[in-house]
Amino acid sequence: MYSKFLMIIQAMEIKERIIAKAREQFFRYGVKSVTMDDIASELGISKKTIYQHYEDKDAIVNQLMLGEMANDKCEWEALNQNSKNVIEKTVKSMDIFKQVFSEINPSTFFDIKKYHPKTWELFQEHKQNFILGAIKQDLIEGIEQGFFRPEIKVDILAKMRMEQIELGFDPQIYPPNKFTVVEVELTLLDHFIRGVLTEKGLEVYQAYQQLAADNK
Repeated sequence: MYSKFLMIIQAMEIKERIIAKAREQFFRYGVKSVTMDDIASELGISKKTIYQHYEDKDAIVNQLMLGEMANDKCEWEALNQNSKNVIEKTVKSMDIFKQVFSEINPSTFFDIKKYHPKTWELFQEHKQNFILGAIKQDLIEGIEQGFFRPEIKVDILAKMRMEQIELGFDPQIYPPNKFTVVEVELTLLDHFIRGVLTEKGLEVYQAYQQLAADNK
């Protein structure tokens, strides 16, 4: 019984190692450029071992996306619990964006869209079922707190903001040789937030930004 339990634990550890290394490689080089041989070589294991745990590269990409979506929800909840208001939450999210987007090759999203349609569909469902709702909730809270203009159209702006995130990764619009993903995403978010702020909100937003800059 103990031996069987140990084997299960070891298998789980190997699967986690494979996903962790795949994430590192996909984010650095893009999904299309990384092969199963590359992942096996980086881990120091055989490709056969990987296939014992994942049917193919598509299965790895799918599992990675599931993990990223779960982490996305956890980070959002942590921001909700540890932020005094929606402005503080926004500024804190910018620091998270800097870290996450600085790690991602701009081609990663479009590689998934083109070569892994099932995983892309999963991401689109996550956008509609979680991201859109989270943005709407932030806009509503911002209005209630007096930081966002009460006349803004929440449903329209929430959809626009949601699409801006994906737009920032489009190499046809923002070529990687001219723009970094971090620069584009933070500029789009800053522009969006400034467009919905009240005068009170702008003062608080700038104060939080200055505080964040002073703490670096």
